[in-house]
Amino acid sequence: MRAFVVGNYMNANFMHVPDLPRPGQSLAATAVFREHGGKGLNLAVGLHLLGVTTDLLMAVGRDDVGVAAEKRIRDFGMTTDFIRRVEAPSGFGVGFIAPNGANFLAAFMGANLLLGADHVRDAEAAVRAADWVLAQFEAPDAPIVEAFRIAKAAGAKTFLNPSPWRATETELLDLADVLVVNQPEAAHLFGDESVVGWSPPDWVEKLPALAVARGFLGRLLVVTLAGEGAIALTPEGAVRYAPAFPIDQVDATGAGDAFGAGLVWSLGQGRDIVTALREANACGAMVARRRGILDHLADAASLAAFMRETAC
Repeated sequence: MRAFVVGNYMNANFMHVPDLPRPGQSLAATAVFREHGGKGLNLAVGLHLLGVTTDLLMAVGRDDVGVAAEKRIRDFGMTTDFIRRVEAPSGFGVGFIAPNGANFLAAFMGANLLLGADHVRDAEAAVRAADWVLAQFEAPDAPIVEAFRIAKAAGAKTFLNPSPWRATETELLDLADVLVVNQPEAAHLFGDESVVGWSPPDWVEKLPALAVARGFLGRLLVVTLAGEGAIALTPEGAVRYAPAFPIDQVDATGAGDAFGAGLVWSLGQGRDIVTALREANACGAMVARRRGILDHLADAASLAAFMRETAC
C-alpha cells in the first residue's frame, strides 16, 4: 500500500498555565511541551508507522526549525524527497492549556501558505504511484485540488479531512472519495449548528438526509464523535457506527489525525467499514491518552495490543 500526503508543518509549543490568560495578564507556566507537528505531518507519520509507504509533500522555511523537521522525518525512516524549502519562516504555533483542558491557540502558517500546485506537479509521478492521496486544511486549496485531480485520473482514492474548517470551492469536496469531519466541522458542512449536540442515535437517524441535502452521495462520509466514537455513511447509503474506546483522556490534540491514518490504513487492508472505524477509533485513543502526538501514534503491533487489552 502506498500513500501521498499533501501535508503541512507546525513547530508546536504548549505551555500549561493555571488559567487561560486575560488581556494584559502575565502567567507563570507550570509545564512546557514542544514537538514537531502539523495535521499533515501527523497523518503521514501515522500511515508510515502502520506500514504504508508514504510520500509527504510539505513546505518548511530555510531556518533551523525546517532543518530539525527534516531530521525528525528521516529519523522515522521516511523519505524527505518532497519537503520543499521556501522563502518564509517555518510554521509555528503556541498554545496555552488550562488544568481543565481548555486551551487558547495561535498559529502562524508561514511556509505552509507557499505550498502550491506547481509543487504537486513536480511530484506527479509519486502522486500517480499512490493508492491513496490524502490532504487536510492546514494546506492551501490549490495543491490539494491539483493532487486530487491527478489522483482521480490515475485511479487512486482520495481522503480529505477539512480541518480546520474553511469555506472552499465545491470542487474540492467533490473530489474526495472519503470525507472525515468532527461535529463542529459537520455543522459547517451541513449548515446546521444543532448537529454539534447530537447523540449517536441522532446521527444514525439523520445523517443520510443530511448527505442527500449536501449532495455528498456515493462516497464514504465519516463523522467523528469524540468520546462517543464515529459514524459513517457508506457509498451504498448504509449507516454504520463504532463506539469509542474508554480511556483517561490527557490531550486530544492529534487524535483526529491518528484516526484518519488508521481509517485509511484499515480500508487499504480490505477491512469492512465497522472494523475500519474501530481500528481508527483505537488509533485516536492511543494518542488522546498521552501528552504529545508523534511518539504515541500506533504501529500495527501496538494497535492490535491496545484493541485486545481495551474493552469497547
